[in-house]
Amino acid sequence: MEQHVRAELIGGPEDGRSFIIPAVDADLPMGEFAFPSPRDGEDPCSPYACYNRRDQRADGVWRYQYAGEQNVAP
Repeated sequence: MEQHVRAELIGGPEDGRSFIIPAVDADLPMGEFAFPSPRDGEDPCSPYACYNRRDQRADGVWRYQYAGEQNVAP
């Protein structure tokens, strides 16, 4: 069982970002997560850019699709 997997973000303000995340169960990484998405003149912690696990590329990288913004992290 893998303890960490590679991930890539698709769409939204973090498009193209890639990193390594923990695999939580049966080689699956977390299903969703969010990043603070500050804008000029706004509170730096709101809103959050949310991403949901979409699929896994042939090379093993998990892809997360932008799912919009919300005011609190999932």
